[in-house]
Amino acid sequence: MIPQGRKPDQAQLRRSVSGSYYAMFHALARMCADSLVATQFKKRSNKAWVEVYRGLAHGSCLNACKRASNVNFPQEIKDFSDVFQQLQDARHRADYDPGARFSKEKALEVVGLAETAMKALNTVPMLDRRAFAAWVLITSPGAEKTRKQG
Repeated sequence: MIPQGRKPDQAQLRRSVSGSYYAMFHALARMCADSLVATQFKKRSNKAWVEVYRGLAHGSCLNACKRASNVNFPQEIKDFSDVFQQLQDARHRADYDPGARFSKEKALEVVGLAETAMKALNTVPMLDRRAFAAWVLITSPGAEKTRKQG
């Protein structure tokens, strides 16, 4: 994270940007597992919960988030999807572009975007969270065909 009281170096700023994306990715994975399996440990199959949690793939999540704005999802899900796209791009720059530079202000902005999007996602009704979980997890040809038909 970003150290307090002193100027962070680029490595710290890059880790902060990258970590913000991964926080969103893991929040999405938890939301999927909780909404499709169960939130309470005693009332769920842990094996199934872990399988759903680990079922997310970065690329398919990105594609699903790109298309989410055209679906009748609540605004909080559309906003989460938009921030997810922005932060995945920022993470790629932070992790793979040696020429990329981040300011402390930009890193703090990215952290704030992630925090706001994750909090808003948690306010969405369970019915909509389940629909979004299915949307990002199920990428079979049949599901894709159905989505294109509307």
